[in-house]
Amino acid sequence: MADGCDRSQQRKREILSAALSCFAEEGYHATTNRKIACRAGITEGLIYHYFPNKKALLSEIIAANFHRDCSPLYRFLSGWEAQSSEKETPPDPEKFPVFLRDLGRILLDSMDQNKDVLRIIVSEFRLLEEDGEPLYPKLLMELSIQRIVFLFGWWNRSLLLESFSPSRDVWFFTGPIFAFFHFQEILSGKKIFPIDRTDFLEGLIAHFLKGIGCKKTKSLTSQSSK
Repeated sequence: MADGCDRSQQRKREILSAALSCFAEEGYHATTNRKIACRAGITEGLIYHYFPNKKALLSEIIAANFHRDCSPLYRFLSGWEAQSSEKETPPDPEKFPVFLRDLGRILLDSMDQNKDVLRIIVSEFRLLEEDGEPLYPKLLMELSIQRIVFLFGWWNRSLLLESFSPSRDVWFFTGPIFAFFHFQEILSGKKIFPIDRTDFLEGLIAHFLKGIGCKKTKSLTSQSSK
């Protein structure tokens, strides 16, 4: 019974992988279930055993990529969440820029790993809706942004910045990173306006620390480059 379940899950993963490749190469509308079946090495009818339609297949691809607990971003956030629950004392404020640098790098690395998925999201955004609610922003909020807001609040227990609003300022930090990646990598902006990622992140961190009112901005920012 278990072997049958494992084979079924493996077949489902193969279909998702084949569909992702086809969608990324040819686009959602140009891809047929026949092409997906051919790529996966199965019959077209078998796809309907797992997915009622092509939209359900696309939604599953997006959700599966966001829910992977082995992803660098998931491990990073989980590690810091574990520290926040285990430690009675707040974190060392001097290390906040290092946290921001690591978070920025991992966000970029995670988007690199999911570049094909992001291309599909950009081109087929309106298709990815569940009961009128866009799927991508929903997953982004639940699995990333809300968790970063929590960690920002934890850091502020030691930073003690009155002007720092985690639920607002999470967008001032992550928003430019998302925009930078999409322009550079998805829209091919780096071909006409190349910017070094490390330089971009260091500049962003310096502006962010100043914006939230860090009194030790210079000393803290110098820590982030080490």
